[in-house]
Amino acid sequence: MKRSITKALCLVCAGALALGAAGCSKSDSSSSASSEAASSVLGSAADYDYQNFTYSDGLDENGYWEGIRALDYVTLPEDYASIPVQRADVEPTSEDVQAQIDSLLSQNSTTQDVTDRAAANGDTVNIDYAGTVDGVAFTGGTYTGYSLTLGSGSFIDGFEDQIVGHKPGETFDVTVTFPDGYRDSTDADGNALVLSGKQAVFSVTLNSIEEEVLPELTDAWVDETLGTSDDLHSVEALRAFCQQQLYTSNLNTAVMDYLMDNATFREVPKAVTDYQVTQCLNYYDKMAQYYGYDLDTFVQSMLDYDSADAMLAAMADSIESYAKEALLYQAVAEAMDLAPTQEQIDTYSAYTDTYGANYCTMVAMMDTVTDALTTGAQVK
Repeated sequence: MKRSITKALCLVCAGALALGAAGCSKSDSSSSASSEAASSVLGSAADYDYQNFTYSDGLDENGYWEGIRALDYVTLPEDYASIPVQRADVEPTSEDVQAQIDSLLSQNSTTQDVTDRAAANGDTVNIDYAGTVDGVAFTGGTYTGYSLTLGSGSFIDGFEDQIVGHKPGETFDVTVTFPDGYRDSTDADGNALVLSGKQAVFSVTLNSIEEEVLPELTDAWVDETLGTSDDLHSVEALRAFCQQQLYTSNLNTAVMDYLMDNATFREVPKAVTDYQVTQCLNYYDKMAQYYGYDLDTFVQSMLDYDSADAMLAAMADSIESYAKEALLYQAVAEAMDLAPTQEQIDTYSAYTDTYGANYCTMVAMMDTVTDALTTGAQVK
């Protein structure tokens, strides 16, 4: 129910990685790109210093793109300050509101032990496992008391599927194959052990099964859970709150979509596009390091692209769109002479160490622009 620093100009958002030591799954990407398609207008990943990227790179103390006047590159539509919006396009349905409430209930769910059935997808299981390759135990392949949600895709393909159907107390073998490019490990004596493409056998003990229990949606639960943080004390108040939150979100999206469709871009400064590319590459490089891959091996194994260059080629249109949107926010701020208050900037003070002061100021500026555009929107 709290506001987030995540903003539309961010192509990707860094998130906590909680995958197990036993392995990882391949992304369900349906848009693989061949090496031949890697001749992108964005160039090669090697052209960008993505390993040294910081979020405030290229931003000034006002949260603007350093040395760039956005209105030199963007012509806003004449009605940008009073954008027409159809109410039917932004008014949330009762199903939308219920989905929001269901998500909140899930976030506040508890678990209970299951003893009368076998494990099923969606269950959280507690397991011990010990893996071997060619009969040799490897570093990182043994764990006691690991908590795993079945069906989450956290482990190597096939690992979680082979736990389904077993009951607490059972010990059984799980056989999987490490993906090509998987990082090497070591044996007990410290000798290198290749895992890439190798079949591994894990002895797994299923210690326990837990299933999610949703809280009952009552006035008392709303008051206890949201009374202090959001001043909500009844189910009716919660529904009204979700209705308003969804309406505001839909309206924000509608006004930015209108601007994107009706603004004219002379060009997008290279610095703004390069920022988006570098941020994207930095994000995936950090993920690659987490798994022990280099960047190319990671995008091959996890994202189904032939290389980082091929990934950039496939993402070129999306990156251009995000760069344009980032420029639009500044253009509106310039045209309306908008700047965030110190109070708005302070909203993001907890994120300064991670993202830098200039980036946090930019996000606060985007909030200010969004508030102005939605306030002026003509909803009919």
